[in-house]
Amino acid sequence: MDQKKRMTMKRHIYMAVSALVMICLLAACGGKAESAGGKTAADQGKAADRPVRIGVLQIADSFPLYVAEEEGLFEENGLDVEIVEFQSASDQSVAYEAGELDGMMTDMIVQSLVNKSSEDGMKTVAMAFGGDASEGRFIVASSPDSEIKEPAQLAGARIGISENTMMEYLVGCYLEDLGVDLESVEMVNIPKLTLRLDLLMEGSDIQAAILPDPLAIEAESRGCLAVIDDTKLGKNYSQSVITLRKSLIEDDAGTLEAFRTAYNEAIGRINADPESFLDLFYEKANVAEPLQGRYTVPSYTPDCVPSQEDVARIQDFMVNKGLLEEPFSYEDMVADLPGGDA
Repeated sequence: MDQKKRMTMKRHIYMAVSALVMICLLAACGGKAESAGGKTAADQGKAADRPVRIGVLQIADSFPLYVAEEEGLFEENGLDVEIVEFQSASDQSVAYEAGELDGMMTDMIVQSLVNKSSEDGMKTVAMAFGGDASEGRFIVASSPDSEIKEPAQLAGARIGISENTMMEYLVGCYLEDLGVDLESVEMVNIPKLTLRLDLLMEGSDIQAAILPDPLAIEAESRGCLAVIDDTKLGKNYSQSVITLRKSLIEDDAGTLEAFRTAYNEAIGRINADPESFLDLFYEKANVAEPLQGRYTVPSYTPDCVPSQEDVARIQDFMVNKGLLEEPFSYEDMVADLPGGDA
């Protein structure tokens, strides 16, 4: 091979190698830019980057979330919110701990248990039910054939509850408030509400049971007596809450503000004209047809979170039950309202 051909071949090889190096450099730079961008989005957790997924149960407590979705209030406030329905609180908690949810409609006992087991727990950002004592009625009902007519007569009775839940907590609060010795009653664990009502109607295994509306309304219509009606106690024990993931709140305060704005606007519309939401309420709150008309759209309290006393009382219950080793602080549990009002 002559000198000229060797020089031409070297030049072609040099150009090919240079091109290959340039392609590799560009690919590497592009990959780094994409990775950095992905990291930033993940670190910030911006709501705009993905839907904010809120787990709910199909009960009246969740209804303002459905109204905010139906009326486009989340979208108006710059949020993409997806409501995810669950059949049980346990399934909901599992989904949260698996990272599939950004928040929940729940109660503070479930919230505390999730925070105990999750590195990225949740904070209450709004009240669902329980802004005042008239919201979210529970009753302790006695069997139709029972002689239990007054709270004092619950002493010695077997009361159907769901163990280690808000319902057990509420029965304890009611009895203490009314001066009934908690040691004098026997709590019977019947987690399924419909089974609890059926057993209450029979009156053999249990003589009383705690039931929420609308099942409480059904129990009364079938002859059960509301021995305790918590809306008449003058104290606010039964509360459910709306929560958001702590990292979402901390990384993007704008999401919390926008979420609360949309949620409170939904409550405002419900309270102003409840009848206009009746069909949606029956559908989303899963109200059985026989109860429609007797269980109507309730009112809700805007701009409300649990008080420090509310949180402390539940934490004490959970520690005494062995559900928590130490109580969570108020700051661990609640994202305070603007201005620090609770």
